[in-house]
Amino acid sequence: MPAPTPPKTRARRAAPSRGVRALHVTVLLAVLMTVSGTAWASWTVTGRGTGTAPTATLTAPTSVTATAAAGATTVSVAWSAPTTGVAPTGYRIDRTDVGSAATVAACGTSPSSLLATTSCNDASVPDGSYRYTVVAVRSGWTATSASSASVTVLASVGTSTSVTSSANPSVVGQSVTYTATVSAATGTPTGAVAFRDGGSAITCAGGSQTLSSGTATCTVPQASAGTRSITAAYAGSAPYAASSSSSLSQVVAPASTTTSLTSSANPSAVGQPVTYTASVSVSAPGGGAPSGTVTFKDGSTPLACAGGTQTLGSGSATCVVTHTAALTRSVTAVYSGSADHLTSTSPTVNQVVGPAATTTTLTTSAQTVRSGQSVTYTATVAATVPGGGVPTGTVTFKDGSTVISCSSGTQTLSASGVATCTTTFTTTGTRSVTAAYAGTTNHSASTSASLSQGVVNGQAAGLVFSNVTVGGTPVTPSCTGTAGSSYSCTVPGGNNAVVMANVGFASSTQAPVPYSGATESIGWTSSGKTAGAGTVTVAPNATTSSATVTATKNGVNPASVTVTFTEAGGSTWTAVLTVS
Repeated sequence: MPAPTPPKTRARRAAPSRGVRALHVTVLLAVLMTVSGTAWASWTVTGRGTGTAPTATLTAPTSVTATAAAGATTVSVAWSAPTTGVAPTGYRIDRTDVGSAATVAACGTSPSSLLATTSCNDASVPDGSYRYTVVAVRSGWTATSASSASVTVLASVGTSTSVTSSANPSVVGQSVTYTATVSAATGTPTGAVAFRDGGSAITCAGGSQTLSSGTATCTVPQASAGTRSITAAYAGSAPYAASSSSSLSQVVAPASTTTSLTSSANPSAVGQPVTYTASVSVSAPGGGAPSGTVTFKDGSTPLACAGGTQTLGSGSATCVVTHTAALTRSVTAVYSGSADHLTSTSPTVNQVVGPAATTTTLTTSAQTVRSGQSVTYTATVAATVPGGGVPTGTVTFKDGSTVISCSSGTQTLSASGVATCTTTFTTTGTRSVTAAYAGTTNHSASTSASLSQGVVNGQAAGLVFSNVTVGGTPVTPSCTGTAGSSYSCTVPGGNNAVVMANVGFASSTQAPVPYSGATESIGWTSSGKTAGAGTVTVAPNATTSSATVTATKNGVNPASVTVTFTEAGGSTWTAVLTVS
């Protein structure tokens, strides 16, 4: 700039009494200039003599810094005051837009409104990049600092969110981890992410929904099959704005299953109840509890379950069935599947069904029969537990090892497992009778325990006396009635006479006959002088007893002995011998 024009001055006379006169200074013009941070001034004076006046420089502030927190609209500006030269009256702060180079006063300062401090907060700064300078001011002098480093103000940082799946498609029960990634043009967003299935918030079983290094996770097992619309919503956290991902179509397919089958009894017997148990489990990585029904099959034919439940409960179903025929069956269990779990079939269980064991029991219509008299044998054949069913087939009746020729009855088992045989025996004796069941494919053969069958002489009709003596002398008694019915005999005898006799079996005509091939016992009681009781026996196939019965008169009073025999069939024979 041109040097200032010296003002006109008017000289004054110096006082004559002083050697040195005071200078009268009139400042006509002062110009403040800044050249490389140095201020200078010029002036003119009037008067005489000499004098001095000091000059100084105004230096600029240093170390200007400008900082802004992410998402904030306030810039903090700080600087260091000049350490040389004159002290400034105050400071003005200028903000220059890096892009447009436009400069405005900042921190509320202006040429007439200065700051006395060495820091300030520049509020409500628009988004952008800026440099700050600090101007030191004293009177009309100024000294401007070097610019600060560029500072960026960004009140809101936009974000984008994406979501991925660890397994797509997945299956029911499989744990799937959704990962949300939140990114921004600058910095790393923090805060929370909410995962949604359609419009419903997902309850995460694992993972962390708080961002870490820009990612959040949600682990959840899918409980049902279908296609899910998965989104991740970032809630935002200053300076990062909220954002939501586009939807992810998560396909959840039914889980695979495996079915196993066990038998409660293998091998089993015909008629034995067998419980088949099917267990349905989910194959990894699937999960959940399968529901639905199980069909049990014998080959390709569904089994008619008589018990159990064919609807799954706690992963198992049962079928109770009684097999009616002996053979090996190929049993499987077929799980029907459901919307969430796939069907499956068990490996085959080869169920061996063998014939049921049996027992045969034998009864007779009469324990003892007479020769020529009909007797009926009844054989009952039953399955032995745990087997069951009603045996079929034939029964052979035997006398010892000899097959009995049945005159009637049926030797083929009835619907209730019974066979009969009616026969007669022509000779006396004790028979050992058995019934032998031949067995079938479904029921094993069995033979009854032997039954002792007594056969007595058909001609025997009652009891008679033989070898009668009175006082040791043989006598012939006088008898009335029919053997077996009101038969009585008398013999005469003196005072205190003793009568003795053997007892035996006889026909209706009183002819002696053997009774049976067994030892038979005949009971007796006596009255008279020495009353008593006892038994005598008849040897097998003999006609009379080997021992005698006796009675003794009491003086002139008669005495008698009564003999009694009861047949196995219930008939009772009596005979009375009296000594008069």
